[in-house]
Amino acid sequence: MFARIIRTTLLLAATLALASPAMAREWAVLGPRALGMGGAGVAMANDASATYWNPAAYGFFTRKPTREVEDDYRDYYGERDASALGAFGLGTQIHADLGAQLNNLLTFDYNQFTGGTITATNVPGFIGLVDGIKSFNDNKDRSLTIKLDGATLFQGARYGGGGILLTEISARGDLDLVNVATVPAGTTFTLADFTNPANYGCSPCTGGTFLSAADKTSLDTFLAGLGWTATQRTDFINAMDNGLTQANASGATIPANIVPMIKNVATLGNNAAGSGGSFASNTSRLLFKGVAIAEVPLSFGVAISDRVSVGANLKFMRARVYNTSIDVFNTDFTTALADATHDYVDSSNFGLDLGILYRLGNSLRVGLTARNVNSPEFDMKRLLPGDSDKISEEPQLRVGVAFKPASYLTLAMDYDLTENDTTVSDTFKSQNIGGGVELDLLRILKLRAGAFANTAADDIGVVYTAGVGLGLWILNIDAGASLSGDTTDIDGNTIPEEFKTEIAISALF
Repeated sequence: MFARIIRTTLLLAATLALASPAMAREWAVLGPRALGMGGAGVAMANDASATYWNPAAYGFFTRKPTREVEDDYRDYYGERDASALGAFGLGTQIHADLGAQLNNLLTFDYNQFTGGTITATNVPGFIGLVDGIKSFNDNKDRSLTIKLDGATLFQGARYGGGGILLTEISARGDLDLVNVATVPAGTTFTLADFTNPANYGCSPCTGGTFLSAADKTSLDTFLAGLGWTATQRTDFINAMDNGLTQANASGATIPANIVPMIKNVATLGNNAAGSGGSFASNTSRLLFKGVAIAEVPLSFGVAISDRVSVGANLKFMRARVYNTSIDVFNTDFTTALADATHDYVDSSNFGLDLGILYRLGNSLRVGLTARNVNSPEFDMKRLLPGDSDKISEEPQLRVGVAFKPASYLTLAMDYDLTENDTTVSDTFKSQNIGGGVELDLLRILKLRAGAFANTAADDIGVVYTAGVGLGLWILNIDAGASLSGDTTDIDGNTIPEEFKTEIAISALF
């Protein structure tokens, strides 16, 4: 019978995963203990944190072992009269090559491009600006994600409850690729304006000596493919060469890939012809998309046998969904950002989580947790064409295993069975695998270490984790952190591509 129950639960979980598109946010790592061990918690939770990680643990809290075992094992794998937990965490992720692209854009003095013409020595800057804007927009996964979580949970016998806050907000660029001409604001942008040598400080431009004959031939062939006339091609190439020659003579550094950059400028001018204006009219913006969900769960579990327990959370959910933007070149950026943080939609719904836990003796546990199996929906403001007015918290499935070969040592691992969507973009997915080790020194000091990685995306790489716990009778103080091996440089500052920290205070009875 028990084998049949396990098979039925696994089949139900698999059906949920296959039948629904994975639109949930990335699985949040809640609590410093799980974070310090590489994000593993499904088979680890032995206190009120089981409400989030696996409610099936509640079924074992009131079931006495069938034989005498050491206290250390019992505390981890069996009885628990009561517990309480308060936790808080904050983290960031930098996706794709956001740092490098931001550095490209931050180096430009945009004021030099808002008049009727640019000087010849500023031609490399104009090429770099337009190429940078276009390159930034080519990858929608370039973004900054901020994560915030917190929990106040309690457990009494096989029931639990409290409150959980999970927040994930991403910001990415949506840059204006049309209003980048050097003609005065308010005039019509045409291809003739873009290829007019006068707009580059010379008329006519006779060219220069920086571009080689092969470079000019390559550009001419490319421009002909765009449908430019011979006059347009000649004027544009000469204007570029004239400016690059003077800039090089003045000591300016010219990128080695300047010819492909010029082709990007030409493509942009070709696509925007007849519809744009000057850079003073540029409407580049940052898009903010995310959700903050407050959950109020009621948790319970039932031990079917000494080995198998099942549990569930029935939870009220209040969501605040952000889908807004601010202008990148707004003269009062701080005010615009503050306004964006107040642009959201609130709505409520109910959610259901399920869990199952299999205990083999006193050393091994295997668990499976399904969150939001009913796919609760929340209201969202439409911002871009094609946006929905709803956001869905689709089912997430995670499996975990915990092994305790000795009273002082615990090994654990978790894996996402679902490939989850994120707030980064419609195409960026998250499917994490991670694990770690916990060393318990005389039940006073606990040291943790681990690592995890996103198997659905490799832009960040392996993230390393560590943590420490201090036991003071019934009180525990824990801290954990994660840090990616990969770093990025933004405006001269080297920072990790992913970082998170968690702290918690818990009481165990």
